[in-house]
Parts: sequence; structure tokens; C-alpha cells
Amino acid sequence: MAVISASILDADFSRLRAEVERVRDAGIDAFSLDVMDGHFVPRITFGEYVVAQIRNWVDVPLEVHLMVAEPEKWIQRMCDAGADLILFHLEATDDPMRIVEHVRSERRSVGVALRAETSIDELSDELLQALDVVNLVSVPIGFGGGRSAPDTFTRLALLRERADAVARQLAIEVDGGVKADNAPRYVEAGADMLTVGTGIYHAPDETQAVKLLRAGTVGPADAAARRRLAPFLGIPSATPVDDEARRARLESLRVAQDVSTRVWDPLNSSR
Repeated sequence: MAVISASILDADFSRLRAEVERVRDAGIDAFSLDVMDGHFVPRITFGEYVVAQIRNWVDVPLEVHLMVAEPEKWIQRMCDAGADLILFHLEATDDPMRIVEHVRSERRSVGVALRAETSIDELSDELLQALDVVNLVSVPIGFGGGRSAPDTFTRLALLRERADAVARQLAIEVDGGVKADNAPRYVEAGADMLTVGTGIYHAPDETQAVKLLRAGTVGPADAAARRRLAPFLGIPSATPVDDEARRARLESLRVAQDVSTRVWDPLNSSR
């Protein structure tokens, strides 16, 4: 079955821990955390503090989707905070390989996200071979609940064909507009991971919603999808490169943001 990632963009942020934990208990494989800066997209969400909190609340893989300008400035902070997979937008950088190398130096998984209007031809073979994941965003980025662009399945099939030719271990993720009724088509077209927001958080029963997503995506591609995503699903943030230095950097951020140690204590937290 496809790997199911829950986007917290549609969660109730006034009770975020409970929202994260109830969806974890529904049986999702991972969480997708959309970091928005108000520049690359018009919305502002959250930064490393929330990522670090969620990392301490749940023991499932965390994807951080950077919808930000100058993503290279965010990489270290998000790795330090507990990201297992860093996604950055191809449209936001002139030097994607530099970002890939930085994430790799932190022993995390790395991927590129593409806006719905960006052609997959913008991805070079060299970049495809260097990535773990390509995320095809199928809706206007920045807000949940949109409908998938009508050409998403075509783009997905074309990307799968290219990946099979030059980067067989590349995983493909679809983000936006995914529901139980269209999830099977995404998997059939070549998706390995489906990121779902409103389809889980706005469902009457999130456990049933996840069961329906899984039931509809069972098939012969299951093993290949999980093999491609094995580094991410293995939670690489559990073994940071230099934990003492990482905690010191987070402590500096805590002090700069004037966050009380009662709610965030990087030097003494479980991670």
C-alpha cells in the first residue's frame, strides 16, 4: 500500500498535540509539516520550534516541506529540529545540488517539490539521481482543501517513467487534493507516498479515513514504494550527526525567540 503522510496544515493548532497524536493513532506512516514564510507563499505557518515539539511528541517520520524563499537558510534549523526528510522547492533556489549536499551531510533524506505549474522537465537527470523524493504539488500551494490539477496524473506517470530510466530508487510523492476516491489512481500512475490533509483531518472519523486510503492503494507496487522510502521511514533524525552541537544551536534559537524552558528545553528534551 502507498505510504500515507498526514499534513498538519488542516489540524486545529489551538490543540496541536492532541491533533497530532490522534492522527498518529489512526495509523498514518508519517507527518508532513508545511513551513511557510509569507514570501514564497502568502501564508505564514511555523518554524523550528513547532517541528521540534512534534518531534518530541511522536515517534513517526517527519517530512518538513519548506515553502520558503532562500531554503538554504532553513536547512540546518530544520535538521536540528528533527526533520527526517527535507523538501525544498526547485523554484526557490538557483543551486539545488548545494542544498542536497547540505541535507546529506546531516544524514537526512532530501527531496524537491514542484509547483503544479512547473514542468518536470525542469528536473535534470543529475538532480533526479541525487534525490530521495520528488513531491508533485497538485494544488495551488499555501492552503489546503484544493482540487488536484487535471494534469497531475499525466505528470506523475511521466515522472515515474523518467525515474525508472535514470533513478530507480527515487520515490514520488503527491501532495494536495488526495482523497480515498482518487488515491488508487495516484498509486496506479506511479506515486509511492500520498500526503493527505483535509481528507484525514476533516473526516468524520480519521481512523476510518486512513483505513480507506490504505484499502484503496493496496497493490503490487507496495514493496517497491516502501523500499524507495526506507531511509525516510527509518527516522534518521534519531541519530543526529552531532547531538551536543545540535542542541546548542536549538538552545540559541530558543533564547532568541524568548521561549520559556517550561515549554521548550532543547538541552534536556528527549530529542
